Amino acid sequence: MDDAEKWRPIDVALAVAAAAIVAYGVLVLGWSVFVVIALFWFENVVIGVLNVFKIFIGGARLGLLGVIGALALAAFFSFHYGLFTLVHGVFVVALFGRNEIGPVSGLLAPVARMLGYLFAERDAGLAAGAIVVLQAASFVRWCGVASATANPFSEMFAPYGRVVILHATVLIGGLLVSTLGAPVFGALLLIGLKLWFDIVAARPALAGRWRMQGIRMDRFKMAPDDDARRP
Repeated sequence: MDDAEKWRPIDVALAVAAAAIVAYGVLVLGWSVFVVIALFWFENVVIGVLNVFKIFIGGARLGLLGVIGALALAAFFSFHYGLFTLVHGVFVVALFGRNEIGPVSGLLAPVARMLGYLFAERDAGLAAGAIVVLQAASFVRWCGVASATANPFSEMFAPYGRVVILHATVLIGGLLVSTLGAPVFGALLLIGLKLWFDIVAARPALAGRWRMQGIRMDRFKMAPDDDARRP
C-alpha cells in the first residue's frame, strides 16, 4: 500500500465530516442554497492559497533559479486565480444571494458581504473551518507524497480542472434548484455532489484523471534501422 492510499481513509472521513456539518446546517439550522454554494466558493479560496505554497515548494527543490521562477509563477497565479475566484463569487451573490444580503455592486463589495454573512453565523464558520481542515490535510498528504517531484509550472495549473468542473456543476445545479423551488432537497443534492467529488479526488487512481496526461514522445521517434529501410 503506497502513501497516497494510506491517506485515503482520512481524506474520505474529513470529506464526510464536512458534508455532514453542511447537511446539518441545511436540515436543522435552515441554511439556504446560497449558504451552501458560498461555502463551496470559500473552498476555492482555500485551495488557491494552499496552491501558492505548492508552487513555492516545487520551485525550492530546483534551487535558486527555481525559487525565482516560483515567485513569478506564484504572482501570476495569484492574480489570475484570484480574479477568477472573485468573479465567480460575484456571480454567486448575484444569482443566489440577493434575497439574503441584498443587491451589491462592484467586485469586492459582493464578496466581502458574502464572507461577512457567512462568518456571522458560528455554525457556518464551523463548516468553513472543516473545509479548511480537509484541504490542509490534502496539502499535508501532497507534501509527503508528491512534493519531491513537484514542478512549479504544473502546480500552477493543477487546481483549475477540478475547481472549474465542480463549481460549474454546482452553479448549474443551483440554478435548477432555484427554478424548481425545492431548496432543501436541492441543497442536499449539491452537498451530495460535492461529497462525491471529494471522494473521487481522494482516490489516487481516479484523481489522476483530473490532470492532463503527458504524451510519450518516443512513440514518434524512428529507429535507425527503420530509417535505413526508407526508400
